[in-house]
Formats: sequence, C-alpha cells, structure tokens
Amino acid sequence: MRAQASDTVASPAAPPPLGLFIDGKGPNGMSDLPMGVKRIPDSNIVVSGHQKGGALGLLFGVVGMAIQSSANTDAGGKRTNDIQDALRFDVTGRARELTTSILAEKPFEGAYTLLTEESPTAVSMVPYIVLTFVNETDVRPYIVLKTKLEPEAGSKKPRTIKYFCCEGPAMPLTGAGSLTENNGEKLKALLNTELDTALRLMLTDRRQPFARDDEARLDIKGSLPFVGKPLKWRGWDLGNFKDYRLLEFRGGIMVFGGVHAVEPGALEITPYVKKK
Repeated sequence: MRAQASDTVASPAAPPPLGLFIDGKGPNGMSDLPMGVKRIPDSNIVVSGHQKGGALGLLFGVVGMAIQSSANTDAGGKRTNDIQDALRFDVTGRARELTTSILAEKPFEGAYTLLTEESPTAVSMVPYIVLTFVNETDVRPYIVLKTKLEPEAGSKKPRTIKYFCCEGPAMPLTGAGSLTENNGEKLKALLNTELDTALRLMLTDRRQPFARDDEARLDIKGSLPFVGKPLKWRGWDLGNFKDYRLLEFRGGIMVFGGVHAVEPGALEITPYVKKK
C-alpha cells in the first residue's frame, strides 16, 4: 500500500538569530569625528558645535586644519571642564542592559543573540554620545549607534551604518534648570530615552531593512549632530518609525551620515526640487 501524500506544506525554517556584539571602544577619531571636538575623559562622550570656522570645513577639511583643531578643542574643554562628572553616562553598559531587555520582547524573540565577544559574522555596534552646542549656552544631546555589517556581495569591506537619535529642544548645559543640574539628572534621563529609541530603530532595520529608494530625495534644513550652525543638506526618506520621521544622509565621509530618527518639527523637510 502506498503511503498517502500529505497536503501539509512545511513552514519555511526561521532564519538563525543574528549575532550582536556591543563594543565599548567609542568613536574613531579619524573617521567618526570632525576636527576640534572635545572628548570627555573616561567616557564615550564628545562635545562639538563650539568650533570656529565654516561648518563644511570642520566636517571635511584636512589641509590647514590642525592648528584650528587644537584651538577648537581647548574651547570645548573650557565649556565642560567643571561639569565632567555630571556629563558621564555609561552608554555601553546601558546599551547592553537595554538590549537584553528589548530582545526578550515578542517582536525580537529569536531574532538576535547578544554576544560577549566580537565575531566576524555578527553585527558590531559602538554606541557613543555627541553633545552639540547650537549657541553659546544650549546643547542638543545625540545618541549614535555605529554598526558594522558583513560585506555586500563582491566586496571584502564591512558595511557601516550609523543610527542617530535626538529628542526634545536644545537646553542649557549648565545653570538652573540645565541638563547638568543635580549631577546631570535631566541629561541622563534624556540619554536613556534616546538610547532606547535608537536601539529599537537599529534592531528593526537590521532584522527587516527599511526600503531605500534612490528617488526619495528630500531637502533638509536645521541642526544636525556635530554642527553648531543650521545646515541645508540632501537627505533620503525612509518612511516613519513610531512617531519619528526617518531620514538617511548618505556619504561615508560625513560624520552625521546615517539614519536619523527625527521628531516632528525638529527639522525643516521639503520635497527635493531638481535644479534646472
């Protein structure tokens, strides 16, 4: 007797969990930071926006910038030397804690494995913080997650994607009601919220990448990480994530290149108009 054929179709096997390693080495001074930033000792926090000179020169200039960079770094130090303890936030340790909690939630169950050692097949993530002065007194804190992925087909070089999150308006760095009052109570609460958002954004995009449409260009104007002066720049629309607009700035040499979670009204966003 022949066995009856089964009408049941086996469900496709779920892909194996993706390894994720959180690295505490901080940003690379050669590729991740513009000239003249101030690095807070014993932390992965940098201060920017205080630099003098044109914004584009600070982000892309190399020749002739060494002397100016030293002066800019000293200027950043004068603004933060007395409050360094209030600025410190263990972004690597907190990223590991939050990631462990997030990965236990249903949307991410079985999607990732948090590793304790780096692996060539895993996503490597470096979290750091950028405090950007937008004027003489007020700053916007940004969480940055720098991820390295496996090379694309035909390439040996790992891909790098950065994720940025900044929430709320610029606030005074020092003084009554400031971010560093009460040993940085407001700053640390804000960074914790931004880190949670950035992690969820990154984990979602790596599990099921947002659509990248080369024609979805936008004109962007406003404050961007590292740069104290408002900029006009070209971005790409990646849609929405919760209440955030997702923008991507392309170009590996830009320190703010990557995916940005933008709150409503935080940037002036208009359709791209091709110049005739």
